[in-house]
Amino acid sequence: MLSPSASSIVFKVLFCALLATSVGQSVMLTTLPSMGRQANLSEFHIATIMSSSALIFAFGTNVWSKVAKRVGFKRILMVGLTGYSLGTFAFASAWMAGFSGFISGTNLFLALLISRSLQSTIMSATPPSAVGYAVAISSPQARVSAISKVTSASNVGQIVGPAYAGLLVGFGLLAPLYSIVVLTLLALALVYFKLPISPPLSQQQTTWHTNEDKQPRTKVPYVFIAACICVFCAMAMMQQSLGFFFIDFYHYTPVEAARQVGFAMMVSAAASLTAQFGWVQKGRLSKETMITLALPLLGLAYLLLFLQHSLFVLYIAMALMGLGMGMAYPSLAAAATTYCAPSQQATITGLITATTAMGYVIGPPLAAAIYQFNITLPFAVASALIAVTTCVVFITLRRASRTK
Repeated sequence: MLSPSASSIVFKVLFCALLATSVGQSVMLTTLPSMGRQANLSEFHIATIMSSSALIFAFGTNVWSKVAKRVGFKRILMVGLTGYSLGTFAFASAWMAGFSGFISGTNLFLALLISRSLQSTIMSATPPSAVGYAVAISSPQARVSAISKVTSASNVGQIVGPAYAGLLVGFGLLAPLYSIVVLTLLALALVYFKLPISPPLSQQQTTWHTNEDKQPRTKVPYVFIAACICVFCAMAMMQQSLGFFFIDFYHYTPVEAARQVGFAMMVSAAASLTAQFGWVQKGRLSKETMITLALPLLGLAYLLLFLQHSLFVLYIAMALMGLGMGMAYPSLAAAATTYCAPSQQATITGLITATTAMGYVIGPPLAAAIYQFNITLPFAVASALIAVTTCVVFITLRRASRTK
């Protein structure tokens, strides 16, 4: 085991690595609809790019997790960051070729799909290697806390990314994407110089694994994992539709729409940070209480987006969404790891890291399909999805509490 001071440095480096990639993901999702409209690509084209890359990412995390255990977490983390940097540069350059008229239509779509898919193949090495490193240097008792310290970077990145994109999009739609290359290269340098070579799993953990099968496995944590997927599916539907909605409903230009999406997500970010640092980090509310608050807030937020006819109501909805998201993911992830048997810990942790990608596999194409019928329909479907999820999770929590 590392000393407390060395462990603190490791967690900070891992946090920065995941933060850089998470900001990049959020920037891409914020600007993608506007870039698609600027390049005369349809909603279906954009949804296909998002969904395909998310599907590859979901499979890639499981493959790279096994590779990282054999090759070393630091080395695979560096591979992921390098792939993210090169892939982002290639993806942005494909968009530049489209904007300049060098390629267009189907050729542009294929270039974007291939570059983004290749990027997802390599960048999916980052989350499992970072989480695997955190697990390797922590005791079984501190495992959930260690994972939380690392994966919270994803939540912060989802908050910072849209605001970051909104600030830079004034320099051009591609400015945020190209700047992400610089951020991920800085994270790569930080990992190379500051992160120690990842140690093998400790003997303490090996002993723990030999005794962990004494507790029976349970299906309860999979309900919370499915809830996480639904939460991110609803968010993906919103992010897929919001940029187009600003263009089609409020008649903004693509650049103005991207900026408005950034501002709207900034409102959500502020509310999410309030929830994260005001309640979640300080442990003022139990995970069960946070779940019972977060899911109805999310359902209400998407319902308001469906019903709104003014920017004021839209921003109120985004604020409620931020509060809900700030509590939903950490509380659902904590519930999944709490209600599982020790032998399920590794599997559940791996699935939790993949829930974002799983949600983005389903959400974008579904939103793109129903957007053709009514531009507000994706928000209504997202609200209904969260409502059903809320009912299932409430029933599961009640049954779980009775069996304690």
